[in-house]
Amino acid sequence: MNRWQLFVRLLLFFVLIPFLQACSNEESMKTHHWKLQSQAPASSVSFKELEKFAQTIEVMSGGRLVIEPSPAGTLAHGPDIFNAVSDNTVQMGNGWPNWWSGQHPSWSVMNAGPFDFMNLDASMMFFITGEGTNLANELSLPKGVIWRPAWWAGMEFGLVSKYPITGLDDLKDKKIRIGPGLPSEVLTEASNSFSIPLVPEEIHPSLKNGNIDAVEWTTASGLLELGLQDLVSEAIVPAIWQPSVLSDFLINQQAYEQLSPDLKAILETAIKSYILTTTLKSKVKDIDALETLKDKGMNINRWSDDDIDRWKIASDTVTERYVKLDEFSKRLVEKKQNFKLRYDKYYELFGTYE
Repeated sequence: MNRWQLFVRLLLFFVLIPFLQACSNEESMKTHHWKLQSQAPASSVSFKELEKFAQTIEVMSGGRLVIEPSPAGTLAHGPDIFNAVSDNTVQMGNGWPNWWSGQHPSWSVMNAGPFDFMNLDASMMFFITGEGTNLANELSLPKGVIWRPAWWAGMEFGLVSKYPITGLDDLKDKKIRIGPGLPSEVLTEASNSFSIPLVPEEIHPSLKNGNIDAVEWTTASGLLELGLQDLVSEAIVPAIWQPSVLSDFLINQQAYEQLSPDLKAILETAIKSYILTTTLKSKVKDIDALETLKDKGMNINRWSDDDIDRWKIASDTVTERYVKLDEFSKRLVEKKQNFKLRYDKYYELFGTYE
């Protein structure tokens, strides 16, 4: 090695390497301010837990990742949340997979449709440890969006209205508020009703003004959070259209990639914590809310066996349309059905003993 080569190496060691390390340290200490648009109203458990989620991340990151959650309808509405995340207007979104069906029709069958996963633990297994998250990201990543599960509402409540609903025939030609995608399509197929996918902030005034005849809105506690118990006295359960519904997170890919490795780990860990706490807290609140609705005198009917048969026929008809629509939808439906078969087979031996 000549003196010139030795000089160059010493220069690299004493000047360039410390400079690169300083740049790396500076990057790791960079502060990121994110906006998070949710579909949940401010009064909901899921939004209150989002606020705690953001607070936890700020503390764990030493103030380097600050996320500001906004309740439903603040910065972007309903299906527009996906586009807002995609174009980095907001860095995170929180909603429901079937609301993104305008991006790709397969989002309609991503969530738990009728006679799909009948228990939320089956859906949790599929999306957290199974193939579900990878499949969802096949749809979202081409739009620059990273997908993660958020929490599980499980079985939704049903339909509520001012007037008695005893079965599908009572819904003919009625205007029903229900989420888009598979749920609304199966309801329309089964009952010949009109489905209207209103966002949360539109539901209460539309029901109060008589613009809709009945409402599907998440769970028993969800009804109380929107104040619907003061407008309705009748219900029919269960929510056959979504037996193990899940909510999701959307993350702008570019914003995510700008995070240092430790901030990514903090975000991913906080998401998993949010899944657990929000799912369990919401379900406990649902138990309390059902008692409240009964105490207020709500009359609750159940679907007849004949109605359930009609629901099943309608569900098979609509699902088959998606299977024939494109290869991804077919693959998604088959993956879910195969997991459901394995799940059901296991619980034939290891179900409840009561």
